[in-house]
Amino acid sequence: MKPSFQYKKYDFLDNTELFSSENETSYFPFHFHDSYCISLITNGTELFLTPEKSSYAVAGSISITQANEVHKNSSLDNSGYSYQTCYVSPDVLTYFNQNKKIEGLPGNINDTNLFFAISELFNGKQTDKTDFELVFRKLTQYALKKEDDKVPSFELLDELASRIPFTPFSLDWLCREFCMSKFHFIRVFKKAKGITPQAYVLIKRLEQAKRLLLRGEESKEVALLTGFYDVTHLNTAFKRFFGINLMMIKNSNIIQ
Repeated sequence: MKPSFQYKKYDFLDNTELFSSENETSYFPFHFHDSYCISLITNGTELFLTPEKSSYAVAGSISITQANEVHKNSSLDNSGYSYQTCYVSPDVLTYFNQNKKIEGLPGNINDTNLFFAISELFNGKQTDKTDFELVFRKLTQYALKKEDDKVPSFELLDELASRIPFTPFSLDWLCREFCMSKFHFIRVFKKAKGITPQAYVLIKRLEQAKRLLLRGEESKEVALLTGFYDVTHLNTAFKRFFGINLMMIKNSNIIQ
């Protein structure tokens, strides 16, 4: 699948910009924007990195990059991912927030109606200022406050995953490692990482499965070794989080 890009710039609302990318495999180094980047993840999974933390955004979710936040976006691996990004000025959001300064937005938003409304800005039809205004007003409802609690970065979890890459993770084990109750762990983990602990565990199992598949292991054996019910379950998980299927992993030169 070849990458493709589209870009639009409008002469209203402080020159709002739209950028979309299909099957993105080439990535920028660490950089920042003076605008908020509101990104719809349309296929695959985004890995979002800052100098201090990492988080994920799966297909169907909205990934937010804060204004002036040093960051780097990429897919989970070289299989690529697809997204649609709207660049909006902090001043514009302040205006639609009743002239109250926006301290920030959540790093990940799961809102089907908002996702659809933003997607409509990219659908190729005639788009006017009113469509953008509706989206920006909805975004201000998610504005963070100064007193919002900070959460752990959970970078230790990434270190554990790299040290024991073929050990299946379980939610109970993760809770014990971080000395938290299950409810509290799920809440703060999702706020920090953008996905639930269960989704994180699933991604790590898929990464294990991919390594085995590229070594030539049979799909059925790989599914059993990495905690999936069967090949169909494994294939469905790959399509959801990586945007690819088992056949593409085994045969594509891009993946190799």
